[in-house]
Amino acid sequence: MFAGLDDRNLEGIAESGKEVFFETGTKILRQGELGLAFLLILDGGVEVNRDGKRLASLGRGQFFGEMSAVDDLPRSADVIATGPTTCFGLPAWSFDAMLAGNPSVAKQMIRELVRRLRQVENST
Repeated sequence: MFAGLDDRNLEGIAESGKEVFFETGTKILRQGELGLAFLLILDGGVEVNRDGKRLASLGRGQFFGEMSAVDDLPRSADVIATGPTTCFGLPAWSFDAMLAGNPSVAKQMIRELVRRLRQVENST
């Protein structure tokens, strides 16, 4: 997701966020709660559930929490660690600045969101 960014941009992103670790079974995000951060999976994996129904499994290099970081609305799903999971978390304000200052990151995120939407369309 951050491929193509120069060292200055990478350093800025790294300084704005932090690495966080979650044990297996930890509910990282809760449906209906306000979101304050975007998370990128560095190692491990998560399951995304809405109203008790599994929507997706995400792993290394994938992200979650972006919707609430963008629109300030409550979380649309629960996200649960399926094993020991390490993420890089960015607070919403830093996430906004990252997207504004790095069009290539914004484009990668849009591609992933479109991929997810198409996957949902094809499963219905």
